[in-house]
Amino acid sequence: MTPAGLLKKFVEENHGQEIKELKTLNKQSRINIDYEKINQFLIDETGKDFFQQQIYKFVELVEEVVNDDTTPKNHISLKFYNIPSTHTLHHLDSTNNKEWISCKGMIKNITDIRVDLKEAIFVCDDCGKAHNAPVTDGNFTLPSICVRCGCKKFNLDKDQSFYRNYRLIKLEEPLELRSGGATREFKVYTEDYLASPYHNIKAGDVVDVSGEFKILPKKVRGKIEGFEFQIDAHNIAPVDDAFEDYRLSEEDKEEIKILAQRKDIYQILLNTIAPEVYGYDTVKEALLLQLFEGSRPVDDSVMTNDMDRWPLHILLIGDPGIGKSQLINSVHKRAPKSINIAGTNTSQAGLTTSAVKDELTGTWAMEAGAIVLADTGVLIIDEYDKLSATAQKALNEPMEQLSVSSAKAGLVQSMTARTSVLAAANPKYSRFTTEKTVKEQLDVPESNLSRFDLIFVLNDNIDKDKDESLADALLNKTFLEDNQETITDECFKKYVTYMKAHCFPVLEDSAKKLLTNFYVETRQAALHNNDGKPITARDLKALERLTIARAKSEGRTLATSDDAEDAIRIYTKALESVGLQPETAGELQSVRSDKEMSIIGTMEKMIRQKADFEGLPLSGETIKGLRIECGMLCHEKSISDDGIFDLAYENVKNSL
Repeated sequence: MTPAGLLKKFVEENHGQEIKELKTLNKQSRINIDYEKINQFLIDETGKDFFQQQIYKFVELVEEVVNDDTTPKNHISLKFYNIPSTHTLHHLDSTNNKEWISCKGMIKNITDIRVDLKEAIFVCDDCGKAHNAPVTDGNFTLPSICVRCGCKKFNLDKDQSFYRNYRLIKLEEPLELRSGGATREFKVYTEDYLASPYHNIKAGDVVDVSGEFKILPKKVRGKIEGFEFQIDAHNIAPVDDAFEDYRLSEEDKEEIKILAQRKDIYQILLNTIAPEVYGYDTVKEALLLQLFEGSRPVDDSVMTNDMDRWPLHILLIGDPGIGKSQLINSVHKRAPKSINIAGTNTSQAGLTTSAVKDELTGTWAMEAGAIVLADTGVLIIDEYDKLSATAQKALNEPMEQLSVSSAKAGLVQSMTARTSVLAAANPKYSRFTTEKTVKEQLDVPESNLSRFDLIFVLNDNIDKDKDESLADALLNKTFLEDNQETITDECFKKYVTYMKAHCFPVLEDSAKKLLTNFYVETRQAALHNNDGKPITARDLKALERLTIARAKSEGRTLATSDDAEDAIRIYTKALESVGLQPETAGELQSVRSDKEMSIIGTMEKMIRQKADFEGLPLSGETIKGLRIECGMLCHEKSISDDGIFDLAYENVKNSL
């Protein structure tokens, strides 16, 4: 039997009923043909596999048989999926011309749906007979002579001609598969169903791509300028799980399972995180748990209304030269998927999304920014305080909702950003001091600061014994020679990848009880302290994420009370580094204490009295005097006056 006959037989036997049902829908649709099934079918029938038969060459022929209705509107496409990768984007070149390939890529940008001729219908000028002219690679040949009357003049009948959807995609290598950070871009051409409104792909998606790799003339503004690579897509589909096992062999999986059974695996993983950085043990624990994340959905879906976010966000604040950059670069080196950027040269568009004009088509397309490109991985931002306030606020949505919504250049789009953020920042006054609050010393908006699950302050305190120990460790490298067991960076990446894809712990009742008691008791302590600032539900969810991540690091399906204790310990240590206790942790969430609320109330009365006399806005002299009054009241109560007057003034303006 011919390859076309084999494909037709397989489709009829395995998808016959599905085809009948799809024909009743009156819209473009597709049949998904599992590579594993058809490959086994071909081997059983002929002894030759999918690629030996080159079965992909006969898809269009069989589609003509399947589709009795020739109109594009009702066209049923046959698409192979689950095809193992035959190439990597990075290694494709001119020697692969005309090869049928299968690979993985990440969509950098994608055009909107466009229309092109599929089959041109030309009508004879004299007798009106219609002549078909099939379109290939955008080109068609005019009829030379009318077969009925011999006339040589024809007109294109736009109404009778058949059209197809098409979209152009810019594809690049996924972050986790790049070598040395280098990447190459390729143009992908999709048509018919793949370019229809029913096929949902977007910038930032990691996708499986199969089709023919071609070398075509490069057209720039209608002129041919050399040649370019293009993939004519047979199928393109988002990878269901960005951390699927395509990089893990069976031997890798067995090694990971053996590692997970070791009682000291958590310590081994800790030893592997930033071993080149001396100290900061609790910070390293937090960085390790960030890589494992919280309760990620089994199907890797975007967050729904009844779900909480699972990525963990961490901010490191510290004096210059204390090791923040080394810590975050160590995570970048060992994370399965990460992007490392600097706040000094990153814009809001570079962080989230930007609208770019495609040089080939001249139209606008949405291009994914760093937090979208790092989807399911970690976005590492050094010098976070150097980002503009607008850029920092732009991260509020992806850090909480795990998506980036934008409306630019007439394009409205939402992109997935299931990304953990690890940021490092310097204090506003060069050195961190306990005499001022964190918010006073950091150029980060309150709304953005509250998105971080953990904030660590790394102080460079002068202490003779500590400085001697540090100098000895750094100069003699003794901390690298203490025989602590580690695993290789590659093994570490595979371990994290496997656990994120296969381990989904749930909280034991004992863990729930411990977290609940901590939350309730902490809030009660804040209630009985008029300078207390109680933790919020956001803090409780952060503790839950840490607890889940702690269990996931050991490959366990149940998160125990021991995991919860570790989560509380790390959370409390982070607060202590900021100069706070659990009962005052609400300060990071902009919660006000009773003392502060009392002064705010007093200032509102004073502002209203002045407003009744001179109206709003108040004069500069009046505001200056009220600020002094506010500062004196705060000094009497031994609290910071940061933002107190501004909040009171804003409350009055909004109420009048």
